[in-house]
Amino acid sequence: MPSPLKRNNCSRRHKQIINQNKTNELTKTFVEEILKFNKAHNIVGRLTESEINLLDVLDCKSILPHTKTSKKVLDIGSGAGLPGLIIAIHQPQTEVTMSEKNKKKAYFIKKTIRTLQLTNAKILDEAITPKLITENKFDIITARALASALNIIKMSKHLLSKDGKFLFMKGAIEKINEEVAQLKNNTYSYTVHKTENTETNRHILEITQK
Repeated sequence: MPSPLKRNNCSRRHKQIINQNKTNELTKTFVEEILKFNKAHNIVGRLTESEINLLDVLDCKSILPHTKTSKKVLDIGSGAGLPGLIIAIHQPQTEVTMSEKNKKKAYFIKKTIRTLQLTNAKILDEAITPKLITENKFDIITARALASALNIIKMSKHLLSKDGKFLFMKGAIEKINEEVAQLKNNTYSYTVHKTENTETNRHILEITQK
């Protein structure tokens, strides 16, 4: 007869497999929804499932290790829900708000949230500005290929919680160095995380207030 410890380990592994299968299914459906919507509205510059998986899904997964303990995430300029929907799919314990002022893209995100039956995701279909007030502040504010780090901080720093951080998905390290040179050293500290995705030369720029 198996010991309680072995039974518990087997139960945990079984639960992990079920959760992983669900995550894979949701991700696959998400990609299919992008392709269908893209035929008429061109919301991403990809033509095939493999391109989206490699250049968008896999790319956005690189932020997950940095968001896994967060309760509330704001994704600014989410586009087709990247990385916002990827975070929501993989981390159901995290509440993800996606800001997208483009009505076509915002509609797609809202429609996809319903299709995937995600209870931890919502869309804010307006631009983030210094005057915008939200119901809650956020543990993490992220953005992918939106604007310079300084410009995003200026528009959204009032929405960051006291101990929160910015996580920006950036490309070449040379460009990152130019952006962080614009920050006030006595106000902000930063860390650059290299990811394993060689296809996009992706770096995660983490910025916190001192």
